[in-house]
Amino acid sequence: MKSLIRLSLLLLLAAVLVQGMPTSSRGRCLCVTAGAPAIHPKHIAKVEIYGQSSSCQQVEVIITLKGRGQRKCLNSTSKLASRMIQKFLKRNN
Repeated sequence: MKSLIRLSLLLLLAAVLVQGMPTSSRGRCLCVTAGAPAIHPKHIAKVEIYGQSSSCQQVEVIITLKGRGQRKCLNSTSKLASRMIQKFLKRNN
């Protein structure tokens, strides 16, 4: 009987914790540091731009480099990042 009560309390606690977890697929900020100020465009294979969200209060620009496919954060306040964000916004409007 005691084990049934303990199991019930454990399941109830687990349900409360799961409900409190963030629903964002991103979770926290992807860029821990400010990132690189610039990366030469010929080395860039892919650009990902993430806007502000409830879990991360900054705009993040993530660059995938050609060759090894290494991902780097680009400083979102740099001139290069600003130009990329503007091009992205123009293309999507």
